[in-house]
Amino acid sequence: MSISLDTLPPKREKYLLALGLIFSLLIGGFVRFVHVLPEEYPLNDGGFYLTLIQDLQEADALMPAYTSYNQTGIPFAYPPLALFTADLLSRSLNVPALELIRVLPPLLSCLTIPAFYALANRLLSSKKQIIAATITYALLPTAFDPLIVGAGLTRAAGFCFAILTLIQIHSLYSSTHKRHVLLTIFFAGLTILSHPGTAWFTFYSGGVLFLFSILSQKQEQIKKSILVVLGTATLTSPWWATQIHRHGLQTLLNPFQTEAFSLRALITPFSLLFTNEPLVDILAVIGFLGLLISLRDRKYLLPGWLLAVFIFEPRLSAVYAAIPMALLVGIGLDQAVLPLVASKGSAKRWGEKLTKITLGFLLAYTLTAAYLAPQYKSLSGSQGDSLVWISQHTPKSAVFIVMTGNESYGDDYTVEWFPSLARRQSATTPQGHEWLPEREFSRRVSLHAELQTYADADIASLEAWAKRHQLSFSHVYIAKKALRENEVPFSLFQESITNSSNYELIFDNDDALIFAKSP
Repeated sequence: MSISLDTLPPKREKYLLALGLIFSLLIGGFVRFVHVLPEEYPLNDGGFYLTLIQDLQEADALMPAYTSYNQTGIPFAYPPLALFTADLLSRSLNVPALELIRVLPPLLSCLTIPAFYALANRLLSSKKQIIAATITYALLPTAFDPLIVGAGLTRAAGFCFAILTLIQIHSLYSSTHKRHVLLTIFFAGLTILSHPGTAWFTFYSGGVLFLFSILSQKQEQIKKSILVVLGTATLTSPWWATQIHRHGLQTLLNPFQTEAFSLRALITPFSLLFTNEPLVDILAVIGFLGLLISLRDRKYLLPGWLLAVFIFEPRLSAVYAAIPMALLVGIGLDQAVLPLVASKGSAKRWGEKLTKITLGFLLAYTLTAAYLAPQYKSLSGSQGDSLVWISQHTPKSAVFIVMTGNESYGDDYTVEWFPSLARRQSATTPQGHEWLPEREFSRRVSLHAELQTYADADIASLEAWAKRHQLSFSHVYIAKKALRENEVPFSLFQESITNSSNYELIFDNDDALIFAKSP
């Protein structure tokens, strides 16, 4: 005779829930670290954050007005919590900051799993749904692949604090305990001081929770919200007041220039193409079933939250949608998939067997998809050596054109790490420039994409392009490793620049070529 998980004795129920959480942590930790540990450098990006930490170290843990990244006068306005923490750990443990940027992101991403479990405990009614949603979140590619890269140092920290903040916001609106006001202020402050994107996600997600709670005790909920906003602003004031004094309010608003509303973003949830599953979108379908069930039962919180993500997050909507999506998968699995499978058995015993087979298949599939999904690359040791060589053998005033063949700046790890390791200026690197005015970030994104189309052209074409855009440069860095990965033929470019009397080859190894313009 089978016993429903939701009718178990309290002690056994807690035991099974704890076992589900531990299992989620183990498999979630595996799919996160298995991609990171074999690499010598952090996955994908992180160079910008390495330079920020180095700037803190050179300033003896005092926040300088500007960062040395790319030598373009970028304000040091980034939320400092994760950066100061990494600096402190680097000094106290005598661990290079580069190593911390490699291993801390997947570790912080693992910490979001128990935070999500606590959130699911508050928002889902069934214990089966809680376990299913937590396992889904642990393995959902969009819930971790943007967090385990180098830039995950700040994003994963912010993501964890954002979930903890939302737990407290929900408790704030459903409880009379005053401690939830203080805890909401505390975690919201940590979120804001960690990452601007997760701070924005917390803001509008908290707004969704507010809207669905305001129907009862309207005056009291508004009062609590005002207290939280004022308290959070006070807690974070040393950071934002310093930045406004140094650079003006506009500097703190500049990063939001990278966001642009897109009608396509509103269609994405219905196309089921936002879970980044490399095989078949099974989780997306189950989540969509959970959405339909929620609408049928007139439980509009999760559908409304998912819609809000795609309205307010046009650029990284899939990343932040992972939280409501995993919750909806838990509902869809519990109320649609498993009842359907159980009903297919001609007898109760066969229904139970089919249920176990289905759960086993879904777990194996989800684990495989999580293992295969991340496609990030990282610098090789040879390529890193070439960048360090630049910092030691080229003039500090040198300006580089970096050829990688990758038109997508977010995946172009070479162009992001270049200013950090080479300590020289890259003419088109976009990262970090979101803090500058007049949409400098967008301009560089466009320039970077255009530049990479010349990787299979000749040097004369590149020079004509640079002249049209009024870009001056003194050196050319050819990332052979990246060009091979991107399957971009570069023999014509290499031959033309080698044969040109205007350029001199000054460095050559397995993964990079460096040319200097002749005086």
